[in-house]
Order: sequence, then structure tokens, then C-alpha cells
Amino acid sequence: MRRGAVLILAAGVILLAAMSATAQTSGQTSGQTMAQGPDTAVQAAEQVVIHFFVVPRVLPGGKEAAGKFPELRKFLAKTAGGYSQLGSCDGGALLPSGEVRAETNICFMVSASRDVSAEIAAYLKTHFENKSPFVLSWPGSRH
Repeated sequence: MRRGAVLILAAGVILLAAMSATAQTSGQTSGQTMAQGPDTAVQAAEQVVIHFFVVPRVLPGGKEAAGKFPELRKFLAKTAGGYSQLGSCDGGALLPSGEVRAETNICFMVSASRDVSAEIAAYLKTHFENKSPFVLSWPGSRH
């Protein structure tokens, strides 16, 4: 597998897990709304853009990135209105030599009223020295 395929496969697994959790939560919410009675108004879902991205735990050169996370969280709150830090995630990329380079990252997910993937990628390039940030975005809805 090529580097991109490995990363996309890992992101797809996380995406499926997130979609499953969203579907389960939506089902619970619908059930609760119906239990309140037929006169209860159900609010329409807000259309958003969902962003998933990984941030390296270790910067190029071997320095820990932990000190940069508080500013990243502030940036995400300002840019997207908030964030979900999903925790540690492992990934791998196929190098031209055929070797798989494994990395431990921190995974984040944010939803915003617009696509902010370019801003997130630029922030990661500048503040985490990440030459090719892994940022995915897709349309969704927030209930």
C-alpha cells in the first residue's frame, strides 16, 4: 500500500466509528423527543463541514509537540468554534524504500459552518513543521 492509502484507510476506520456513534446518538435523541409527546417541535439540523486531522506528537528533529497543543486548541476554538480531541492514534505511511514508517499522532475532529481545512493545514505546516498535513473534510449535520 502507498502512504496515502494507509492514511486514508486509517481515517476511514475512524470516520466509520464516528458516523456509527453519531447514528447511535441521533437514535437516542429521536427516541427521547418522541417520548416527550407529539407536540414537541424538533429542530432542523445545522449543515456543517466536519474536519478530521492528525497532529504529530513529535516534531521534526525529535522534540515533543505537547507544548504547542494549548495554542492549537485556542486556534481551533477561534476558527471552528470548538474541537474534539480524540486522543492518541497510530498511523503509518509507506516510504519510497518500501518500509512503513509508523507514527503516533493526536487525532482531532471539528465541525464548522464552513470548510476550514485550508486554515487547519496552514496552521499545522507553520506551527508543527508538518510538510504535508493529513486533513480530511466532508459535509455533515449537527443536531
